[in-house]
Amino acid sequence: MGTDAGTDTSEKAPIGGRTSLTQLDTWLEAMDGETLCLTGKVTDCWKPVDGAQENASFYLKDLSIEADASSFVFSGDSAETTDNLSQISGSADADQMSVLISSQKTISQINEMQEIFGKNASALCYLQEDEALPRAGSYVRVFGEVSPFLQATNPGEFDAAAYYRRKDCLFALRKTKITAQTKTYGRLEEFLSQLRYESEVLFRKLLGEKNGATASAMVLGRKKGMDSEVKALYQGAGISHLLAISGLHLSLIGAGLFGLLKKVRLPVALSAGISTWILIVYAQLTGMGISTRRALVMFLLFLAAGLLKRTPDLPTSLAVAALLLLVPRPQRILDAGFQLSFSAVIGIAVMIPVLQDGWEGAAPSLRVANRVTDGVAGWNIAWAVIARACRLLRKNILAGLGITMTMLPFLLIHFYEWSPWSVLLNLAVIPLMGILLPCLIGLQLVARLTAFIHCLELPQHLLCAAIEAIFSCYEQLCRFTTALPGSILHTGYPTWQALAVYTIGLIALAVSGKKLRPHLRLAAAVCLMGIFLIRLPGELNVTMLDVGQGECVGIETREHHVYLVDAGSTSKKKTGQYQIIPWLKYIGTQSVEGIFITHWDEDHISAVGELLEWSKSSRVKIRRIFLPDVALKDEVLETLLQQIEEAEVSVEYLSAGEHMTDGALQISCLHPYAKKVPEDRNDASLVLRLSQGDFQMLLTGDLEKSGEDWLVEQARPAVEQPQPAGQEQALPCAPSTKSAAQNPLRCTILDAGHHGASNATGEALLDLAQPELVLISCGKNNRYGHPAPETLQRLEERGIRWYSTAEVGAIQVQVGKKKVKIKQYIQN
Repeated sequence: MGTDAGTDTSEKAPIGGRTSLTQLDTWLEAMDGETLCLTGKVTDCWKPVDGAQENASFYLKDLSIEADASSFVFSGDSAETTDNLSQISGSADADQMSVLISSQKTISQINEMQEIFGKNASALCYLQEDEALPRAGSYVRVFGEVSPFLQATNPGEFDAAAYYRRKDCLFALRKTKITAQTKTYGRLEEFLSQLRYESEVLFRKLLGEKNGATASAMVLGRKKGMDSEVKALYQGAGISHLLAISGLHLSLIGAGLFGLLKKVRLPVALSAGISTWILIVYAQLTGMGISTRRALVMFLLFLAAGLLKRTPDLPTSLAVAALLLLVPRPQRILDAGFQLSFSAVIGIAVMIPVLQDGWEGAAPSLRVANRVTDGVAGWNIAWAVIARACRLLRKNILAGLGITMTMLPFLLIHFYEWSPWSVLLNLAVIPLMGILLPCLIGLQLVARLTAFIHCLELPQHLLCAAIEAIFSCYEQLCRFTTALPGSILHTGYPTWQALAVYTIGLIALAVSGKKLRPHLRLAAAVCLMGIFLIRLPGELNVTMLDVGQGECVGIETREHHVYLVDAGSTSKKKTGQYQIIPWLKYIGTQSVEGIFITHWDEDHISAVGELLEWSKSSRVKIRRIFLPDVALKDEVLETLLQQIEEAEVSVEYLSAGEHMTDGALQISCLHPYAKKVPEDRNDASLVLRLSQGDFQMLLTGDLEKSGEDWLVEQARPAVEQPQPAGQEQALPCAPSTKSAAQNPLRCTILDAGHHGASNATGEALLDLAQPELVLISCGKNNRYGHPAPETLQRLEERGIRWYSTAEVGAIQVQVGKKKVKIKQYIQN
């Protein structure tokens, strides 16, 4: 994070070897909301089923920007593109838009934009509500509003911009209108697009909305519209890999089809050819994700090895698949799907043989029982069956453990938590997948034939019943495992030290593991995975999260106890789900000791309800909520108190003079005085002082001038008292404990009141507090003009540095024994 820790340099890699993303970011920022006219090839069409909230969308590849009505500048194969575009008949709208763009952008700017796009660039186009989806594979001319993908500005937050850029998709085009389209199109692409849509509609019709959406994710790779509760349940239980089209799906379909064709006496070569063609078409149907491509390449290599009568080699096949994926797009190595897919296969190739070696015999207890009952009629057969079942169970458990060992670092890097029970849960869900997937594919075939052959209605109903039973079984198993102790381990983002030790230990176990006894290998594997659970005492970290126009300050003590000061935003929707909760997961939060609500304006509490709901489902308990002790009640507060009561969280009221201690950290309340009758909610704001050693931080909520004047009046008498002779004066950047006691407002860092508004952070407060640094939480281009020029002028006149979340994203204050480090998430 930020300047000291370094940002993700992978997002600064050139696109298409032409230009850096810094230039692209600058261009996107300038073009945000502007209308752009593009031409390109239509791919990956998505049509929402009835009831879906999103508009239809498609990817536009081989982008080119229209310079005027008669000429184009192309980045792809110009001959092919020109031939297709020659069939486009320009419309009046397109010509008018072309003139509009030409009047706003010079030819040099258009050429610069074209250079930024590069050869393989694409855009994600969201159509207007009344706009028909174009045919897949056709070339179109469109115009719409440029909408950059959201970049992560907080630790743990999903970086949509980085995700799409790894797919060479640079921006979204909202309110897209198609002005012209070629007559020619990709027949296979259009057929698969229609088949995908019809299959999704059919699943929802036969299985219901919830199960139908889950079936679409498992068979078609379409997770849009999937029930959020089911998705969270699968993720929490550690079986979300069932929703990704990967080796499990392709091996079931490919191997099953290949075996079936051989059984009907088709030649091996013909069986392999048919299986290959169908598998490639299926991969295209599901979107050709990274894990799908990896599985497809490896399956084809295994088929080729069989035809050539060679022994297939798993590591070699994996290496070939990696080269084929990375050579055209090296940035794929940063994709979570790539890392998890390849690490799983490495576990199969390397760790499973190491862990399973030496466990071939029956367990000692079974051998003793077999000797005792030797000669008894029927017992020899029974013990043989039991021993075989135990060996199979042990083999599968060790296999699951081996795969998990190689995937674990990447799981924690991307998701910050892990379910240890998933090793056992997968023993049940993966065999059931061998039944579920053929049933889902069979249901699609039978349902289409039922219209012509009515006697197939009974098999259709039986298939639906079987599928619903398996889905219900999956949900019940997930709920059972997530209810077990230690169902989810909140480890947080792993430290580089833990990753280094784990990697070295994993390599050592893989290289020399077979020299150890089987029990020692198993113990070493379990202990090695436990490294990520070790949490040594750290430093005090105070993070001002970027929640847009709102406020949320996270506090993590040396003992990793977590507190929040406010949690809300008016400019970002679901800020709890998308910004605050990811940060809590990122730092490995086990529980939230308390949430201090300075006052109950929406921009300070909008995410509290989300946090309370998350606490119920995630087992991350919120212990207390602190409110200002004032004589002000309104409907918003009553609603908030009702939410807190329903979540069974205790409420405590704070007033000036109260304080609490957590290890070396002291949190003191300076405002309001008990039972104050405030003029409005802002006047009721809690003011908190964080103290640890020589470090002091002042958090003032939305306190404005009248409240600040009261604070200054209370603090001034203590400041004006004469100090004993010879007493050392504290430096502004490191006030001593004695100095803080004499001047409770003196601080190292000040959180600017009311998001940097002009009527807060006044001269009297600044002169008395003498902060070394001021932090401002506000939204980018907010309508209030925060931070106000008057506030910034007061800071500059006093030589006080300041940071704004609107400019640098989340701001982390790391308090060490001798110095305080300031880290900004976005380099600026």
